[in-house]
Amino acid sequence: MITGYDAERAAKDLENKLAVEITGLTKIVLLTAKTGIRYYPAVGERLEMQMIVLANQMISGDITADYWQAWLEQFGKGSLMAGPSQNPGLVSYMNSEAWNKLRSKGSRVVVGRGRGTYRAIDGTIKKSKGGYAGVDLEELAERGDLDPSFKATPPTYFMRIALESNRDRILNGISRVITDFPYHRYFREVKD
Repeated sequence: MITGYDAERAAKDLENKLAVEITGLTKIVLLTAKTGIRYYPAVGERLEMQMIVLANQMISGDITADYWQAWLEQFGKGSLMAGPSQNPGLVSYMNSEAWNKLRSKGSRVVVGRGRGTYRAIDGTIKKSKGGYAGVDLEELAERGDLDPSFKATPPTYFMRIALESNRDRILNGISRVITDFPYHRYFREVKD
């Protein structure tokens, strides 16, 4: 005879199974993201995976990078960078002290700064002699007249692509855990 249901134990066991599945899925997304990195290889070494479990409410697998170049890899740089509809931090960046005021907000071409000190996108303080003030540095880099790091790079959307390419795997994996979970084993029975 069934006398009740051990909902607390069932919830805990289901949470544990989901956490294991989400950990595995997050690792797959992380590995996929690393394969999409093209312009800043060091970003792959800085990607980290974290699991967050809020009891009976949410299980989350997060992939983060504490490396500023991850933003450039994801959204591009210079005239080829993604616009504000695809790049959530662009408007803030353009309105910050890191944005070169000689640079057009429309074309976003990287140009030389005026003479003086400035805060770079990575937060460091740099000094410009002003010799290339307002000059298109992307063009000079393309011609080989300047360091290639001034070239524009298109967005790779490496994180978005990693998530999208694994979407079905993620949904199917979570669905399988929920569907295959042995809910019936948590009924309490009186043994005769």
